[in-house]
Amino acid sequence: MSDRESDNGHLEETGPAPEAPAPDVTGSGQPGLSPSPRPEPAEVEVRRVFVGTGVFWGLAIAVLLTVAVIILAAQNTQQITLEFLSFEIDTPLIVVLLVALLIGVVLDEIFGWVYRARRRRTLTDREELKQLRADR
Repeated sequence: MSDRESDNGHLEETGPAPEAPAPDVTGSGQPGLSPSPRPEPAEVEVRRVFVGTGVFWGLAIAVLLTVAVIILAAQNTQQITLEFLSFEIDTPLIVVLLVALLIGVVLDEIFGWVYRARRRRTLTDREELKQLRADR
């Protein structure tokens, strides 16, 4: 039911608005036949999710790691002797730690690259196999 405001400012209920007769779209010329009912389109709820680039969190983590490395360097300045086979190197402990960290990062990137290349090849092979099966 719809509401309508009267002259004195109060709301009064009124009946439903009369519906207009449906036009004859069938082309039959017979007003008694109505067109075939069309289903109402379903309402789709659109939910937008903001997905950022992650720059803020990446920057925050980079700042924290930088501070941690500076503290590590300040606390590990003592000289050590690094012996490898017949070589001896006198160097600060932080240099050894940072070189070990750098080697770990480089190896991680290499293994990650190999894994991603294999995974990409596997997914490509699956897509090609699906296309071949669909072409039969």
